[in-house]
Amino acid sequence: MVKKKINIILIVVVLGLWGSVFYKTINRFFTSKELAVNNSSGSTTVKFNQINKDTFALENVSRDPFLNKQVQEVVSRPQRQYVANTSHSAAVKKAAPAPTMKHLIVWPSISYHGYIKDSRGEMVILKIDSKMFRLRKNDLVDGLMIKKISSDSLEVDFNKEKKIIKRFKI
Repeated sequence: MVKKKINIILIVVVLGLWGSVFYKTINRFFTSKELAVNNSSGSTTVKFNQINKDTFALENVSRDPFLNKQVQEVVSRPQRQYVANTSHSAAVKKAAPAPTMKHLIVWPSISYHGYIKDSRGEMVILKIDSKMFRLRKNDLVDGLMIKKISSDSLEVDFNKEKKIIKRFKI
């Protein structure tokens, strides 16, 4: 008998819950969406806040993230070659060479600030693009490799190009 009463109560609760769900769902479709606005004062101004879009410009990427190279491609235009037409015969036209792509390697700004010699070897203090680094021979940072270290200069390799950098004097 007790189980029968509990089952009846549970069935009534479930029917009530499902009934309220169906009522809210159906009520949305059949009610009007007009809102009554009480305007107590005759002239009121409504202010809207305008949201401006945030825009920015994309820059060309000058560094290849996979090969760790910084290059700028420059397209050179072929020079036009004119042939002087001294006779009335057909002019001979020379084919212009195809435009060639030259790769200009853009070196980062490097300054040599110090030389340290300790039990593990030689170390240099470099400033590369406004960041300070302590590097040893054959260390690689941003595509730069230290090849040769001396107290007044060092040899740096960047994208298979070598450069000698003198020490920064204060």
